[in-house]
Amino acid sequence: MPEFKTTYDVEPYAGESGFDDLAWPVIPATDLGARRGGGMISFFWYRTKLTIPADAQGFDTAGAMTVLRVNVDDYAEIWVNGEMPRAAGRTSPGRSRASTCLDRLVLSRTVAPGDQFGIAVFAINGPISAAPANFLWFREAKIEILPLTRRSSMSL
Repeated sequence: MPEFKTTYDVEPYAGESGFDDLAWPVIPATDLGARRGGGMISFFWYRTKLTIPADAQGFDTAGAMTVLRVNVDDYAEIWVNGEMPRAAGRTSPGRSRASTCLDRLVLSRTVAPGDQFGIAVFAINGPISAAPANFLWFREAKIEILPLTRRSSMSL
């Protein structure tokens, strides 16, 4: 609209399935917690593919519940297979609710060995209306396998 002089958009838009991230650097799991972004208002995307193994540290994964757990400072959105999970009338389960909040998102209530998930995490530092001096941190990403016979979690 002509009365709005400035608008912004997210570029690249890497939440979609099939997004080409082959030219992106590979970040080792041990380096996830490194400072990212340039301070002020900045964002990044993190993308990975997960294939459910037949065995997770001694647990048979067939039929197990699988949960993605991430901790991003300040705000994050989690996309699974090209979609951000949404629930009408409620806060999206794929969105961070607070700064440095540990977020858990159920990927599947029952998985089978070989199931695959395309995961994209969008992170932005905040507050957005008062540009922060801090950086972005992707503190951790873990998968919890909750076997049907035992409701204890295993992190991979």
